[in-house]
Amino acid sequence: MLECAAIERICASTDAHPELDVLRDHWLVAPDRRQTDMQVVADLDEQFHTQLVAASGNLEMARVHQEVTERIRIVRRLDFFKSARIEHTYLEHAAILNALEARKRDDALVLLRSHVEISKLEVRKLTISMLTDARRRYEA
Repeated sequence: MLECAAIERICASTDAHPELDVLRDHWLVAPDRRQTDMQVVADLDEQFHTQLVAASGNLEMARVHQEVTERIRIVRRLDFFKSARIEHTYLEHAAILNALEARKRDDALVLLRSHVEISKLEVRKLTISMLTDARRRYEA
């Protein structure tokens, strides 16, 4: 996962990473200031992952990540059909950013992997549910 390589580079560096400041402004906010619109959160989530890779300073890695992002965009957006996932995404992103700020590489990597796996599981559950509903309607 390219984001993991980015975390490795960010934590190994002593450079400032202004991209992370922008992410903090979006994700480290009080609950009453959080976005709730599915489309807006999906866009912010995509920016989170893109800017995380950009913060590594590796332009080729950022380019490849952008290509992958464009291919999986439609699937990634399914993660935000439920408001609970929006709330958890805020918490997960905040935890990743806090670990990065503290240069806790291992923590940041575990948090990122967990975040991505949870998202994949939620998308899978939603997809199965939608397919099951469609089959029931077809058979009715």
